[in-house]
Amino acid sequence: MAGFRLLLLSFFSVYLQVVASSSPPFSAGLEFLQKQIGYQFKSIDLLRQAMTHPSYSLDNNRALSLLGLSAMESSAALSLLVLDPNTSPEAVNARVAKIASMEDCVSIGKRLQIEKLVRVAKKTSASSPAVICGAFRAIYGAIAVDAGGLDAATKVLGSILDGGFLLAGNHSQFTVSD
Repeated sequence: MAGFRLLLLSFFSVYLQVVASSSPPFSAGLEFLQKQIGYQFKSIDLLRQAMTHPSYSLDNNRALSLLGLSAMESSAALSLLVLDPNTSPEAVNARVAKIASMEDCVSIGKRLQIEKLVRVAKKTSASSPAVICGAFRAIYGAIAVDAGGLDAATKVLGSILDGGFLLAGNHSQFTVSD
């Protein structure tokens, strides 16, 4: 009987998280984020997962974040080598290190206001650098999965790094609460 109660409690916990994740403020935040980054997801569930920290749910952004980091590094190296195939290994390494740095990742994540959208457990700070960076990398990984490759993700990253992600200078604020 205790096992059944635990199973039932676990089911309702997951159910409540699913209901909360489809709440209008969260959905509106996802729509706003897609406009900011200039990419419309075919599967909004991928973006929802990218905006879910491991402290919040077992269905979280960890795997997408790992993919996002690797994809960002590959895209940075590839874009540099496409421009100049004779680029030195040191220059490639420097560019990859910069794109993968926590500082740049957090800076971009804050410009996107990720800390207002990422879902975390109550005792986890959505504004911590690791949470912001993990979510930003997960967005990149989610785009790669949604598009079936790196091309779309690389274009989005390029526009974000060039500062082209804001809608005509619109710095609208949005706040999402559970």
